Amino acid sequence: MEGRPRANTSFLAWRRPRTETTTTISTTTTTSTPSTPPLSIEALIEALTPPAVPSLTHARALTTALTQASPLPRRSALIPVLASLCHADAPVALQAAGYDILFAYCEHNEAPPLPTDDRLAYFSLFLGSSAWVSDLWEPRFKAFRALTKFGRDVVGIEQDFLALLQSWIAAVFDGLLQGDSSERLERERSIDVLSKFLADALANVETIARIPEARLAAVLDFYAGLVDRSVLLLAKSHKTSSSSSHRRNPSSLSSTSTQSSSTKHPADIAISLYLDHLASQLKVLSPDYLPVILPLLFRALAFCSTPLPRLSVSPHPVRKQFSEDKITDTLNALFSGTYATRCMLILKKHLFPPSDSKFTPSALHTSLGAHRTFRIYVRRALRSRLARAYISRESSLAYSSSGAPGYINIEQDLMERAWPSEDYTTSALGVGQNGWDAGRLGRVLTRSVQAWIAWPLDSAEDMEKAREGKEDILEQAAGVPYDLWQEMEVRGDDENTGLDEEEACVIGEMLEQLVEYIVPLKNRDGTPYILPLGSQSSTALAPPTPLLRRLCNLLSRDHAIPTSPLLSTILIRISDNLTDASTAAIPFVMSEQHDLSPTSPSWLSNWSLILLNRSFMSPGRQLTRRAVMDALTMVYESVRDMRAYRIPLADLVLRFCRTEVEEGGYREAAEVTWRILGDEVVLRVADCKAEQEDMSIDAFVELLVAAAEEEDTHQPEEEDVGDMASIMTTEGHHIVTHSPMSPATQPASMIPSPNLSRTQSEYPAGDGEKDKSVIPTTSGIMSIISSLTTGHSSRSQSQSIAPQATDDVPDEPPMPPSPPPSTIPPRVVAATSALIFIFSQVTFTPLALQTPSTTLSIRIYLILLRLLKDAKSPRARLTALQFLMRIRSDRDHRLYYSSSTPSHVSMLASLIHRTYAGAQPPSYGTENTTPPERDPTSPSDTRKSRPLVPLPLRERGRDERALSRGRASTTRRSHTNAGSRSASRVPYNPTLARIPLARPHPPLWCLPETYPFEVVSETPSEELISYDPDGPNLPSVLPISQYLMVITGILEKETSWDVLAYVLCHFPVQLSNKHLFCGPKARAAIAKMLTVISTGILNGEMATHLEDQSIKPRDAQGLAYHTLTVLVSYRRCFELKQCHLLIEVFQTGLSSGLFSTIKCCLHALSLSAVELQSSMTKCLPRILEMLSQIMSGANMAVHILGFLFLIGAIPPLYANFTESDYRMVFGVALQYLQHYNHLNTAEDPNTSWALSQHVRILSYTVVYVWFLALKLPDRPKHIRYITRQLLLANEGNAEIDDPTEVCFDWLARYTYASADPRPAPSVFNDIVMNPPVEKAALAAVSEKTWVYGHALITIRTLVKRGWIEVLSRRPSGYTKFLCRVENTPLVGAGDVDPDLFSIPATLMMERNPAQSISEDREGGSVDAEAEVREVFQQPEDDNTPHPNPVTGYVWSGTAPSQRRKDVSVDPAFFALQLSPYPDRTNTSHFRPVADAAVVKRYTTTLDRIPVIDTHKVGILYVAPGQTDETEILRNTHGSPAYIRFLEGLGRLINLRDQLDVYAGGLDPDEDGEYAYAWWDDIGQVLYHTATMMPTAEDDPLCTNKKRHIGNDYVRIVWNDSGKAYKFDTLSTQFQFVNIVIEPHSLGAIAAFSNNLHENEYFKVTLQRAPRMTEFAPIGHFKLISAETLPLFVRQLSRLSDWFASVFAHTQQDTVSVEMKTNWRTRLESIRRFKNQIPPAPETPMDAQGGVMNLESARDFTTAF
Repeated sequence: MEGRPRANTSFLAWRRPRTETTTTISTTTTTSTPSTPPLSIEALIEALTPPAVPSLTHARALTTALTQASPLPRRSALIPVLASLCHADAPVALQAAGYDILFAYCEHNEAPPLPTDDRLAYFSLFLGSSAWVSDLWEPRFKAFRALTKFGRDVVGIEQDFLALLQSWIAAVFDGLLQGDSSERLERERSIDVLSKFLADALANVETIARIPEARLAAVLDFYAGLVDRSVLLLAKSHKTSSSSSHRRNPSSLSSTSTQSSSTKHPADIAISLYLDHLASQLKVLSPDYLPVILPLLFRALAFCSTPLPRLSVSPHPVRKQFSEDKITDTLNALFSGTYATRCMLILKKHLFPPSDSKFTPSALHTSLGAHRTFRIYVRRALRSRLARAYISRESSLAYSSSGAPGYINIEQDLMERAWPSEDYTTSALGVGQNGWDAGRLGRVLTRSVQAWIAWPLDSAEDMEKAREGKEDILEQAAGVPYDLWQEMEVRGDDENTGLDEEEACVIGEMLEQLVEYIVPLKNRDGTPYILPLGSQSSTALAPPTPLLRRLCNLLSRDHAIPTSPLLSTILIRISDNLTDASTAAIPFVMSEQHDLSPTSPSWLSNWSLILLNRSFMSPGRQLTRRAVMDALTMVYESVRDMRAYRIPLADLVLRFCRTEVEEGGYREAAEVTWRILGDEVVLRVADCKAEQEDMSIDAFVELLVAAAEEEDTHQPEEEDVGDMASIMTTEGHHIVTHSPMSPATQPASMIPSPNLSRTQSEYPAGDGEKDKSVIPTTSGIMSIISSLTTGHSSRSQSQSIAPQATDDVPDEPPMPPSPPPSTIPPRVVAATSALIFIFSQVTFTPLALQTPSTTLSIRIYLILLRLLKDAKSPRARLTALQFLMRIRSDRDHRLYYSSSTPSHVSMLASLIHRTYAGAQPPSYGTENTTPPERDPTSPSDTRKSRPLVPLPLRERGRDERALSRGRASTTRRSHTNAGSRSASRVPYNPTLARIPLARPHPPLWCLPETYPFEVVSETPSEELISYDPDGPNLPSVLPISQYLMVITGILEKETSWDVLAYVLCHFPVQLSNKHLFCGPKARAAIAKMLTVISTGILNGEMATHLEDQSIKPRDAQGLAYHTLTVLVSYRRCFELKQCHLLIEVFQTGLSSGLFSTIKCCLHALSLSAVELQSSMTKCLPRILEMLSQIMSGANMAVHILGFLFLIGAIPPLYANFTESDYRMVFGVALQYLQHYNHLNTAEDPNTSWALSQHVRILSYTVVYVWFLALKLPDRPKHIRYITRQLLLANEGNAEIDDPTEVCFDWLARYTYASADPRPAPSVFNDIVMNPPVEKAALAAVSEKTWVYGHALITIRTLVKRGWIEVLSRRPSGYTKFLCRVENTPLVGAGDVDPDLFSIPATLMMERNPAQSISEDREGGSVDAEAEVREVFQQPEDDNTPHPNPVTGYVWSGTAPSQRRKDVSVDPAFFALQLSPYPDRTNTSHFRPVADAAVVKRYTTTLDRIPVIDTHKVGILYVAPGQTDETEILRNTHGSPAYIRFLEGLGRLINLRDQLDVYAGGLDPDEDGEYAYAWWDDIGQVLYHTATMMPTAEDDPLCTNKKRHIGNDYVRIVWNDSGKAYKFDTLSTQFQFVNIVIEPHSLGAIAAFSNNLHENEYFKVTLQRAPRMTEFAPIGHFKLISAETLPLFVRQLSRLSDWFASVFAHTQQDTVSVEMKTNWRTRLESIRRFKNQIPPAPETPMDAQGGVMNLESARDFTTAF
């Protein structure tokens, strides 16, 4: 046959050698020799023809013979042989040999054409088995190829031909799928040969023409089946071996671990076969097959997809073309072909899940590939845009300076990408210029995402696979917005970096749908899965799936690029799945983008989305709520003045707050929202016209009230933290576990950077960097989150109040509370604060002038009272109380707010442990706080060198527990008891130990306070007042009496300790503002309050209703005494029996056993002594009895002695005292001396030396004061008792101490006389003892001095007249006696000089001329007789000087005592003054002092030492508004109240020629002629009054005044400035004590008003130097009436000067030196002088000498 191909004789050469198969074929055994000729063809055929047993040797020999045979044997002869050899049951070797025979026959040149029957017969040889065998497939294929003439001679068997080849290919492919690696290369070669043969056969036009189209399509379906089998069956193993984030190219993966790198993946082979066949048939296939072709391509693409590279202008490196690239090229061809539109419709269809909602892996892979295809198309369009943008930028830069375009070197590849030759998007997507129809296709993609998210997994048999497939599809869909963002970032500055409107909508809408997938995800514990925004996949916090990582990346993008909807609003919708730190950044970002301000059209809807999203504003999102509130504050402040914007925003806030109240549950407040509600009420009131009222505010007020009246039962929820958490779907199936740490809790080093290098892409990195999520290149929300999670905030208190040293320390001392962190207040507090804000704004601002404002003020005030009384939440009540307790009234009764916290409040709070740990005590202030004290039961206070802070709680608790259990130091206790031998004194009272104050629950308030509300103005209200004399029912009068009734109810039956304690600590200060509580109703309420408190304390019922049973009622009752102390100033409101009741309560407090209570009661009784004298007179004996039973140290004794010192100056109090009453006073006063002496013995290092010295001096002073209070005849009755107590104090000493010696000497002086301690100059003495010089005989004076005991006695006599002057100088005084010896002889002869002076002088004794008569006698210029006559002739004048009409009484010249009393003298007085008492045991005789000059020098020195205590006290007047030192010192006059105070404080004296009154260093020529002074028998006080000193024009700084007042230790400051007087206003180094007197109510009324009501009471405050302990009976402040103010302040100034002198002498309590009084100084001086004088010689007496031995003793001239 012509044209037949030549036989391939080389076939056996390339054929692979076959392994011989062992067979059982029987052969004829011959013994032929090698020279035996071979068998002929016929013989071989005969040997192989059945029924002969075939031989492999014969078969192979026949094959060889046929290649050279000519002619060929008949075909009919070969058929039986071939049928036998090629049978399916024959051995493989025989089958291969049979096919070789057929091949050799068909390929022979002489082989004739086969008829149809023979062709069919031969063809049937191949139909036996299609199994693939490595040694069989090749001979069979070559025989088949030869038989069919290379596929061209298949007439009649076309379909069988195709079916046979498909079966062989399928058999080969099955082996590949099974993973047999030993034959893998051979199978790959086999399938390659077979597929090419099939392709070549189908390329024959004649053959194709005879095959039906359906059969041809079946071939394509066959290859498609291979693809599906490889893809679907191997998908699971493929996923296992690939990355968890992205798939690799299947061709690079092995199905087994031993697979060679040169082998192909079955899927690659199948896809390649399919694509090759599809390419060959694509032009002839009908478009009806596209719905089958495209889904398969989608599935193949889904399987072969690899990570897409980052969009870039630069070309990607050339790499080997993978299956994915081939599929992509095929798809490109389809979508750019004739049927592009139909292809796009098919693509859109497969973007959606199957319509039957039935899960099939094929459907998932199809949709996944469709989404991948869609993304590739979009990326191609984006790459084209990038290329064009790059070319455009390069073109703009290439222009020359002349404007001509320059040369642009642009690669061809870049041009091709910018303008591709085949613009598939034009035909497929319908948009030219390489763009993509974002508006149309984006919505399709969004809908598909929505459909897939809603697609249920219930129908899937393998829900895990279904879920994974669903996530893969969504991850590919999420890649589209990712690519859009990436393209925009790469463009950078090339073009506008923003997204166009359609793309922004695509991103926004897709993200809005994609995040819905996150919402149902749950952890194992049922909590929502938290999406860690910005966390990298390499960290433990990375999302567990690629989809979640993709979403995390997308949601972490820069919010500055707008999307629709906004990225921020999308995040808000999934707030349940975000950390608090993540959501906290959203309001900040939205504020920066102005999405929350009116500049955005949707600002209100954005706010609605935020505020009304309960998840976003959930309780656990503290950072988020805080951020929202910050943003809301900023926006509200910006629109506050724009009513059109403010009102809808406020209404939205109202809805938010109403929702929170209605839902209940969590009650932590969004504080800003409630403040906005309050502010909105104020603004709407301001917008109202006069006499109109905006009814819309009712809704706001009612909501505030409803929130404030809620029950506050919320307990903070603990954070949900677990070891591990797992994401659970809503169906309850486990997804994956992850670490519970959130970005908010991880260390700063674990938080990834929000920036990404531009070289990063989706390509997988090395093993250590696999699957990292891509982080945005721009700083987005995660930069804010990082700052929130790694930053550290701090808030400090604006002030620090020291914890007061309390002597009532608990048995188990609790740790002082630490200042709390700044937390969001509860809703009840925020609502109450808003109500307070409304009240303050409409009351203390000009809004108060509007009638609606006044009505609203009173309405809110009544609401606050209702909350205070009936609110369920103690916090709400406490908030209302914090505000109401700080309302004050000025002298016009105008209300104002005071934010200061006086030291009195701090002291009371410290007693109940309501001060924060770590606060330091202020050194000074308007009202100084009490420094810490060591132990009230110890004999004295701590030394100055000891740090004035409380001991460590552990040490303090150990000592205090010992005291409270009666196990105090035995040494200290033994000393206490050893010194007490009086039957009237009880032993040590263990109840004085510190009493435990239980505080089991954290307190709701502590000092320093942080108020939850804000009062912007502290100026007085212009309309609202507390009292109007015209009537209490006026609209502008606040019903303050109702407030008092509520407070009374709290004091009576309160159940909350926090509320009761707050009232007890703060109300005394408010109560001191007397102008606030005026009017009959208020007076009645105060009277009722007194009854409730008094009866509650006496009956023990106060504080018995508390819910906290650990609080002891006596703790609250101890605080209530401070309120009662202030109520003393309201005595005009009480009946007499109520005054008695008040004193009775104070008396009861003395037996409480609490140091703080006893001290408070002593201060109150000191005040009552001057204010409630009638009631005090009745109870004073019992009070003294109780004081005598209190054994105390210095810190308690100073208050007891101060009380006794004060009442000792008020004679009406003790007018009816009995002898026993006085004895109790002396016993109490001398009690401390025993403590002091035993303290010195014990040498207690913890003793405050300054205080002990002060109390020691004060003890003697009290004895002196009360001894002088006795009537002269009664004084000797008490000497024995006093003497015994003094000696008991010195028991155990070797000798009596000097202060006791002084006391005995003082008692000797005043027991029998009331004479002054120093003689006054008199005319009589001057005339008698100083006769004229010219009369020498009369002037002759004889003088001798003796030292006798502790006395220096000088006797002077006149030679002629018989007058004797006796001078007794003792430690306690200087006494002068002037007497005449009546044994005067008659005038002798020649004596003509009679006594002309004695009688006139005697008659002039009671006269008091202004100056001494003998002033100029030494000069001899004045005639004595004429002088006497002149004086004698002066008219009679009484002793009382006439008052000056301006200055009043002026005292000048002579001794004050001569102006105030007659001298009563008992005869014993004279004898005592000339006796050696108290040195009665000394047997030594008089010690005469012979040297008169020595005596004169010594007496001059001794007389300079005062015989009484002298004090100098400065007085300053501070005029209204003054704060500067110079302004204060330049004042020359004061207010009428100030003048009246000075008149009662002392007596006005003339400083010029003043002889007896202590002048305090004042010079009348420089410091003014007048000054105020006070004196009594034991002391004098000179007041340096600044207003009475001249103000010199040449002394602008008032240095002359300051040199006196600045050196005073104590200053009295009359403060009319209306401001707090600062302790250091007068700068000087002697800054110790200020006694500040000021009106109890401030205001604008002139200080010079003479309104008695305004000056009825004054507030007295004692300011002390730093580290100076409390010593005065005044506490922190007292209200004192104007009539008793001078007496109280005078005594207080004397006490202050005593202690300040001791404090300065001991160098601020750091040096243990004794403070010596003037009397003690005189005693030591006399003792030193006595020791200098030798005693008279003594002659020893001989017992045998008889009376003659008395000779020396009888010689008195030796001593006298």
